Amino acid sequence: MPDNLGPRREALKSRRAQARRRRVTGGGVAAIVAGLLAAGGIAYLATDGEPVDTPRPQPSVAGKDSVTSTLVFGTREQGGGALWLTLLTYDNETESGSVVYIPAHTAVEVPGRGLQGLGAALESGGPPLLLVSTENLLGIDIDSYLEISDRDARVLFEATGPLSVDVPSEVKIAIGNDRARLLFDAGQQQLGASFLVQLLYIRGLDSDDIDLGGRHLAFWDALFDSFADDPDNLAAAVKAAGGSLVESDVDVGQHAKLLATLAGLDIGQRTLTTLPVQQVSVGGSELYQANRDEIAALMDDLLSGASSPQKEIAVQVLNGNGVPGIGQEVAAKLIAAGFRVVLTGNARRLNYEKTLVITYDDSEEGQALAERARKLIGVGEVQISGQSQGIVALTIVIGKDFLRTH
Repeated sequence: MPDNLGPRREALKSRRAQARRRRVTGGGVAAIVAGLLAAGGIAYLATDGEPVDTPRPQPSVAGKDSVTSTLVFGTREQGGGALWLTLLTYDNETESGSVVYIPAHTAVEVPGRGLQGLGAALESGGPPLLLVSTENLLGIDIDSYLEISDRDARVLFEATGPLSVDVPSEVKIAIGNDRARLLFDAGQQQLGASFLVQLLYIRGLDSDDIDLGGRHLAFWDALFDSFADDPDNLAAAVKAAGGSLVESDVDVGQHAKLLATLAGLDIGQRTLTTLPVQQVSVGGSELYQANRDEIAALMDDLLSGASSPQKEIAVQVLNGNGVPGIGQEVAAKLIAAGFRVVLTGNARRLNYEKTLVITYDDSEEGQALAERARKLIGVGEVQISGQSQGIVALTIVIGKDFLRTH
C-alpha cells in the first residue's frame, strides 16, 4: 500500500485508537434512506454511453499501518453484470481481516448512469465503474479487484480441492414449468468444484441476494477452515489456478497472499458479514437500500484506516458537455478525496463551455469546499447559489473545458 493513506484514512486514524472486533453472521435491517429513490425535487437522467477507463493507481504490498482491500465479484462466462460481490480486507495495524458480502442489487448512485443495482455497473461501465460505484457506496478506497467467471471459479476450486460446507438452507432449482429439483440440502456436506460453483452462482427458487450471501459466507468459512493449519497451501492453489484469474488489475500473487493471510488468522480476528441492507420494492424489481450511517459504522468497526471521515460531502455531478461517461471520470476524482456522489445525470443543456462548481453555502468554509472540488477537477469556476439546497453541498456541471485537460 502507498505510504500516503489519503485524507479519508488519515481522518479516521486520528479518531480511533484500535478497531473493535465482532463476528457478524447475517444482514441487519437498515432504515430506508430518505431521498435515495426520490431526489427531493432535483431531477436527473441516467446518461448512456461508452465506459471511461479511468486509470487507477496500482497498490503495493501491504505494509505497516495499512489496509489491503480487494473487491471480488462473480460473473457468467457469457457476460452480463456482477452476480455477487465480496470485499476482502486485511488490516495490518490490528492484524485482523474481514469478508463483507455485498448484495448485487444494492441501490447506489452509479456515476454517469444514475440509480442502479450495484452489480449492473459492471455491464454498463466495466470494472472501473463498478469499483468507483462500490467506493461511493462504502465510503472507502478499494485497492484492487478480481473478476471470477463461473468457468474460472471451477478451475480455482479444482485447485483448492473439495470443501466441507455448512449450507445454511436448502436450495431448489426449476426443471420445468411446475417442477423443482433439490440442489442442496441444508447442513454440513462435502462439495467438489462443480457443486461449489453452483453453490455460489445459482440463486435457486424462492431465494434472493441475502440467501445467496448466506451461502457465500458459509463458503468462505469452509475455505479458511480447510487451510487454517497451512495457509501457504491455499496461496499455492490460487497461484496454480492463476491462468484463470487474469481479470484483475494486480497479479495473482497478491490475491494469493491476501487469501493466505486471511486463512492464517485466528477466528476471533476474522469477521464474516453481509452488508446491512433492507429489501424494498421498486417497480417489481429486487432492490436493497443500505443506511449510510450503518455502513460507516461497519467500515469503522472492521478497518483502522480505510473508512471515510465522520461527515462526507454530498455532491451532484451533471454532464454539461454531452460526452458520454464523463461523469464517471469526474466522480472518481471526487470520491477518492472523500466526497460522495449522490446524484448524477445530464444538465439542462449540453453546451457549457466552462465547468461550474456551485455551492449553496456563501460562508468562507462553503466557498473553500467548492474551491477544493474545483482543484480536484482541475478546471472551472466557483459560483454561489442563493437557492436553498438540503440534499447536496455542491452541484458540479462539467463543461467542455474539462475535455481539454485530457
